[in-house]
Amino acid sequence: MPTLPFTIDSALLREIGERLVSKPFIALAELVKNAYDADAKKVTITVDPQKDGIIVADDGNGMNFDEFKNFWMRIGSTHKVEQRVSRNLHRPMTGSKGIGRLAVQYLADEMVLFTTSENDLHRKLRAQIKWEDAIKAGDLIQATVKYKIIESPSGFEKGTKIILKALKQKWDEKEIDGLANEIWWLHPPFEDTEDLQKSFSIRFKSESSRLQKAFNRKMRVALNLWNARIRGKNENGHISLSLEFKGRTPEKYEYHMKDCHLIDGRWEIRIYLWKGRQLSGVKVQDARDYFKIWGGVHLYDKDFRLPFYGDPKNDWLRIELDHSHRLTSSKLLPPEWGVHLGMQMLPTQSRIFGVVKVDTSQERHLEIALTRDRLQEREGFADLIDMVRFGLDWYANEEKKRQTALEIRQQGIPPRAQKMEDVLAKFEQEIPPVVYEKLKTEIEKKSEELESSSEKVAKQVGLVGSLATAGITSVAYQHELKRQFKFIEDAIDDLDKIKTGNKETQKSLLDVRGKLVSWLESARATNSLFGYFIDTANIEVKERFSARKTVEEISEQVTALARGIPIDPKEIGEDLLLPKASLIEWSAIFQNVFINAFNALVDSKVKLIKVISKKDGRNNEILVEDTGSGIDLKDSDELFKPFVRKMRISPERRALGYGGMGLGLTIVKLVANNIGCEVGFVEPEQGFSTAFCLKWRE
Repeated sequence: MPTLPFTIDSALLREIGERLVSKPFIALAELVKNAYDADAKKVTITVDPQKDGIIVADDGNGMNFDEFKNFWMRIGSTHKVEQRVSRNLHRPMTGSKGIGRLAVQYLADEMVLFTTSENDLHRKLRAQIKWEDAIKAGDLIQATVKYKIIESPSGFEKGTKIILKALKQKWDEKEIDGLANEIWWLHPPFEDTEDLQKSFSIRFKSESSRLQKAFNRKMRVALNLWNARIRGKNENGHISLSLEFKGRTPEKYEYHMKDCHLIDGRWEIRIYLWKGRQLSGVKVQDARDYFKIWGGVHLYDKDFRLPFYGDPKNDWLRIELDHSHRLTSSKLLPPEWGVHLGMQMLPTQSRIFGVVKVDTSQERHLEIALTRDRLQEREGFADLIDMVRFGLDWYANEEKKRQTALEIRQQGIPPRAQKMEDVLAKFEQEIPPVVYEKLKTEIEKKSEELESSSEKVAKQVGLVGSLATAGITSVAYQHELKRQFKFIEDAIDDLDKIKTGNKETQKSLLDVRGKLVSWLESARATNSLFGYFIDTANIEVKERFSARKTVEEISEQVTALARGIPIDPKEIGEDLLLPKASLIEWSAIFQNVFINAFNALVDSKVKLIKVISKKDGRNNEILVEDTGSGIDLKDSDELFKPFVRKMRISPERRALGYGGMGLGLTIVKLVANNIGCEVGFVEPEQGFSTAFCLKWRE
């Protein structure tokens, strides 16, 4: 039976070339990636719109005639898939389809190629193709490329040069920006990198200064997408630092390092947050991969970069070590700067890029090791680490403050409202212009209202800082009180040992002993108000605690302030679990509610506080009811604002400890919102005058 071979129309060249890529700059980027795969250390792109041409030249391995014939001329070659890494430098291959070379057909009508193989420097291959002639050939296997072998006794430089003539597109700043966006991640941040595998310098030339600037700007764009920047300088142990968050005024701090062994040094560290869409067009995953290779803090001795520092495997600033040990507080910062769990925000090496510059020729205590790639670990090196780490620790604590403030501020903004503008912009093309403008106006108006509301919440953040300070102080207060309790206990024991024949003196001693015992019991009861602060687990661990047991415990804590007023929690469901939170948060809520109730019950004939729970499907409530003076429900929301008090307390009663600053319910609302609960006053049951309600949904 006779057979027929398949034939391929040469028009497929155009189809492949034009459909392979959607934009010209992607096609041009393919040629740069080919140079990278060919182990080039340098590639130069020359774009000259005036002369209607583009040149891409590299110093890579080049091709001999057989390689040109078997690989370059073969469409769909899979040798890059099979090779996986480059021939000499073992770089991971950036291409795999074997048709990237045809994308240049999308760029120009004519291409001229010069290439010299590293294995035969005396021969240069010149190849030329006019795409229209190749397409007119009819059958793909009839399409040809003209070539010529040029020989020279003196030899040629290895590498490949591709000249594109009769360009099909106009090259402006937008196209050049797109080109740089495709290849920036191939270019290392240092010109002097000693790692040949990673060394790849990309040069861009153009008669147009605008194109030159557009390319250079974009090639460095990833380094400029920092979230925070630390700058430091050492002058004989006097350290000057600045910490700048993007879009904010830099904060400055100066301090003197005691017994400093260094006279000089400068550094800059940039910190990145690779989340969400970057406005520059840089892909987040590309940036993450780039900084996994080039991240960290690099060290220069004058103009010589010490390769050891900045390598992700060499944690010379102990950043990754402190992460693994879950460091929570800094040993370098002043104690008053400390933020609870602030050091958890210490950035990893893949999120920072920094340069530290020293001059060992000027330093007595800083010397280069014999290997020439690192410093000797002496006193000066230890001081250098502390100088640089001080700034990073400072950043971590400030970032923790910013995040905490943001979380509190966002409690006043519904999550959906934060995304309304983004959603609208996404569907702009699908919405009639008149409707779009109307929606945009309404959303902007609503956003302003929400921001105004959130600003009110933000003003209360200052109160939280003061309260946190009070909590820390209470821990020290507890320790001191326990020491004093021991002193009183010893005094009581000493009184018990005193025996006298004088009955009146003995009676006086017993009276003094009784008063001391009574004071000790009262003081211990008062001290129990701060009981949860003493154990860090009560602050840090968030669980779903039993509602009844938690209320019972907190009722015991406030016994000293109750003055005999009973708190009845028996009507709280035995199986009811509170929302996930820490014991210190529940203590802040219920202590303040109970203390408010105590104040309201001062002049009541019947003094009772009852705590009950209610459940309706997935909705849960806890009510704290009392028989006190009552409140007007119409104005009850005002009571949750700072410094608002509705109940008048006489000076005599205030001297006994009743009343406060009007912050109790403000604290209750802030804490409750933070753990997903709503609070307010509701109509009480019969027999009670006030009902505080805490509710949440499962």
